[in-house]
Amino acid sequence: MWRIRSADHRRVVDSRRSKPIAHGDPHMSDSSLNNPVYDMLGVEPVINAGGTHTTHGGSRMHPEVIEAMARASQSYVPVVELNRKVGEYIASVTGAEAGMVTAGAASGISLAAAACMTGTDIAKARRLPDTAGMRGTILMQHAHYGTYGNTHRSSGADVALAGSTTGCLPEELEAAINEDTAGISFLFAPGLVQTGPTLSQTVEIAHRHGIPVMVDSAAMLPPRENLRRFISEGADLVIFSGGKFIGGPQSTGLLFGKADLVEAALMNSSPFHAVGRPQKIGREEMAGLATALRIFMDLDEEALLASLHARAEQVSSRLQNLPGVRCEVKHEYFRHFVPTAVIEFTAEWSGPSVADIADRLHEGSPRIYVVSSHDSINVNPFNVRDEEVEILSDRLIEELSKQR
Repeated sequence: MWRIRSADHRRVVDSRRSKPIAHGDPHMSDSSLNNPVYDMLGVEPVINAGGTHTTHGGSRMHPEVIEAMARASQSYVPVVELNRKVGEYIASVTGAEAGMVTAGAASGISLAAAACMTGTDIAKARRLPDTAGMRGTILMQHAHYGTYGNTHRSSGADVALAGSTTGCLPEELEAAINEDTAGISFLFAPGLVQTGPTLSQTVEIAHRHGIPVMVDSAAMLPPRENLRRFISEGADLVIFSGGKFIGGPQSTGLLFGKADLVEAALMNSSPFHAVGRPQKIGREEMAGLATALRIFMDLDEEALLASLHARAEQVSSRLQNLPGVRCEVKHEYFRHFVPTAVIEFTAEWSGPSVADIADRLHEGSPRIYVVSSHDSINVNPFNVRDEEVEILSDRLIEELSKQR
């Protein structure tokens, strides 16, 4: 059993301020905007108000995570043995039979597809991406393909789609199963409307045909209970990102589920000479993820969300008197998993386009990263430090006060 001995982290508290802090905030003395490493490389940091997206670095690691990675780098261990031990801890917190660390959630998708195709047959694993002589198709609802559906193909799988972009009937999903179907992939993602068979229905259909179900739930945290939810609903493999809300190294992911399928995924991964060999995950990242996951499981999630709500309210309150602008804090399971200041534009708005505002924020000084759609801007406070809230608000006011 993987055991981590440390102080109690049920309340993540900054002793200088005696209030809950954002998960992963290391409270460095220097501003995150004045980083000598990036200054040396000629890259200007941003205030990350866009969330935990890979494009801008995921999340900020807790000091204990950084320390664990540094310490792990000073000793040598068999990396497969280490991955199995971290996997035992992942299994214990998710309710799965087994788990492992992957090189990000996309790596987890690729390895899950490989596991469904090869099982624990080493001869098949050594043949991928050549799928001759094995089931080589991953089936999914058309609406679930999105931007990551193609990731299944990196293992050599074909992808078959059931239904249409507007929905899928259970009968359509079952009719799409054939002798080449190796597994069914099910997607959960913020903003995705589930119009087709539920996960439970999908599991029932798949298992009736002896086919495993993998769940891509990379960004489905919080709530923390999601780590156990999909296994309890019958999924055979589940994938999460390790570098988003969990606060681990950005290059990590969690893959957990049935023991034989996790073993198959491990067989297809680095350091073995298999299709997953390029998806290397080091001992430092494994130790970092284990530490981050322990901190994540112990933190007071309610207190953290309350602190994020207060931070989002600070931004929202500064924007209330701008003409043509409406801003409110939204926090609902469908789209805004953490309290988010959502800036919308009324009919009175006469300033630049939403896209132009986002670009100006990103290329101005200081640089601000936000997520925008055709009619709104989302300000996610998860990676915004307390001392950055006023700077962020000032920059928003500056850009929202400009005319066309």
